[in-house]
Amino acid sequence: MVEQIDDLRERFFNWCDNVVQDHIEREGTMLKRWRPRKNPDGSYELVCKLIRDETDYKLTVPIPEEYPELLEREYFITHPPDEDKESW
Repeated sequence: MVEQIDDLRERFFNWCDNVVQDHIEREGTMLKRWRPRKNPDGSYELVCKLIRDETDYKLTVPIPEEYPELLEREYFITHPPDEDKESW
């Protein structure tokens, strides 16, 4: 069971890395931070704060349906789903 969780966790972080890489390949774009977010409808998205040409912007990408259980178990235990601070 632990191996399955570790494998799922690794796939999730690889997916996150790929999403970020796809969006920062443009010259002058940098990742400031990212986090998963649970929406009121129960869906999940990856929220990335990026900087391009000295301008901050937020990118949101739907998280695939294979990861919600992992997020509920490991992330949202300590991070309330309604936590949406613009200053994060």
